[in-house]
Amino acid sequence: MVGLSDQRTTETMPIDPARVTARQPGGGVNSSTLLRQVYLMLQPRVIVVVVVALVVEVGLRISTVPRLARLLGVRWERDGQSGQQLPAGSTNDLLVLWIRERYTTVARVMPHWPFGNTCLRRALVLGHRLRRLEPALVIGVRHDEAGQLAAHAWLVVAGGILDPLAEQYTPLRDLS
Repeated sequence: MVGLSDQRTTETMPIDPARVTARQPGGGVNSSTLLRQVYLMLQPRVIVVVVVALVVEVGLRISTVPRLARLLGVRWERDGQSGQQLPAGSTNDLLVLWIRERYTTVARVMPHWPFGNTCLRRALVLGHRLRRLEPALVIGVRHDEAGQLAAHAWLVVAGGILDPLAEQYTPLRDLS
């Protein structure tokens, strides 16, 4: 794990006036709070995540997952291992912050995605946002408590798994 233990964030996208806590005495919404929430929603990093999510959505419908992953700059990892390790030091701390900022943005946007917040969609969108680090997409399977086959997708970046649920799954070896 690369220091990203908050895999499932409970934060919601700002903009819903019903959730705004700063209300004026007459029952109206404080305009500065609403403007701040609109600003947060329209930040370039949020817009980029929405655009990438749209590309992922279209790609999942018209292409294969390996081809879509290549298009997004995400390597398809067939054995669940990633050979590249990060060097220790202060550069590593900055890199973890850089990863966390992108991870948090994806985690805030994707629960509001109208087509579903699946692990594959999240992994592809985050993989694109982390493409400079050559992330690897891994898909694994396991049998759940009812004996049904369950699948899960996650990313491996610089030898670190970005999803704590990944340990419960066995990576698929080859899909081609």
